[in-house]
Amino acid sequence: MKTLLVRAATAFLALLYYICRLAPTRQRVVCISRQSNEDPVDFTLIARELAHRSPPLATVILANKIEGALSYVPVIARQVFYIATSRAVILDSYCIAVSLLGDRITVPVFQIWHALGNMKKFGYTALGTPEGHSESIAKAMHMHEGYDCVVVSSNNFRKDFAAGFNVPEDIVEESPLPRTDLLISPNYRERQRHLFFAAYPRAAGKKVVVYCPTFRKSAPTNEAEAMRALVDSFDPEHYLLVYMPHPVSRQTIDDPRVLTVPKGDIDPLFSADYIISDYSTVIYEAGLLGTSVFLYAYDWDSYREKRSFNIDLEHDVPTLFTSDAKEIALAISENRFDRKEFEAFVCRNISLPVGKSCTQQLCDLIVARIESA
Repeated sequence: MKTLLVRAATAFLALLYYICRLAPTRQRVVCISRQSNEDPVDFTLIARELAHRSPPLATVILANKIEGALSYVPVIARQVFYIATSRAVILDSYCIAVSLLGDRITVPVFQIWHALGNMKKFGYTALGTPEGHSESIAKAMHMHEGYDCVVVSSNNFRKDFAAGFNVPEDIVEESPLPRTDLLISPNYRERQRHLFFAAYPRAAGKKVVVYCPTFRKSAPTNEAEAMRALVDSFDPEHYLLVYMPHPVSRQTIDDPRVLTVPKGDIDPLFSADYIISDYSTVIYEAGLLGTSVFLYAYDWDSYREKRSFNIDLEHDVPTLFTSDAKEIALAISENRFDRKEFEAFVCRNISLPVGKSCTQQLCDLIVARIESA
């Protein structure tokens, strides 16, 4: 039944695409995301850069989370129209319309993904695992088909991304995400800090500890206990614990000592004195910021059975990796963090361009592919 529905949907999208192709092609690119309902910062930076090119390229950003099957139908229809009438398509996540249309799309499709760097197996390398998709669903939905270029922050990840997206390695290009420019900008960091402390005056005079875990399909059995232990480990008189949830996570930490700040116009990472994560690529962002980072692996025994990794997380990341929240709090109080070693780790995995910004480098790649199409 599902296969028949997918075939019917594919036929409908193909017909809609061919009808939309009758409209004139615009001098623009379309950026599509299902990570949130807000414009992703990477897309915003791309739009600004392309607008200043000669000739300029306009950018349409379509950011819509999947809230329900029926409500997403008009969203997909709108995506198809812009795919059919733009010069290029840029994605930061899986896109149903692109995957089902596949090779029918006549303009270059870029997958820049939403993570800076890589640790976990994903996509096709995670099929059949509790944290991944089933092989039948991936096949039926033509998961990650239709890409002409996949972007990675370092060639270290070339094989991992090629395998995850099931694409040939020769379409994988090294170009860090545009938001890297913001992470290494002292001026931008200062503006973000000003916004944060103005919005949350309770942070004044305290050390800011930002907790930003990875997304989990299902809550670990010890999640509530682990969160209590984490909160109890920090003296609220001296520390403010900020919870930055993953964009698609439903986890909450209901404790008055914790300030929840979703990533948005104010990014709490820029105001962090310390960052606590687990198996998230946010550690690369923390490294670019020069912030001390610690890994709270309270569900490591169960999580590593659900999700395979591309690196030896316990030994390859040069920082404290523990299931003991008090050990992290003690390491923070004693300032136990090898900044130099962690910076070297990040430099191996984020290849910054020379003589241009990351946004410029990616837009150079986009424009070159458009011109050669």
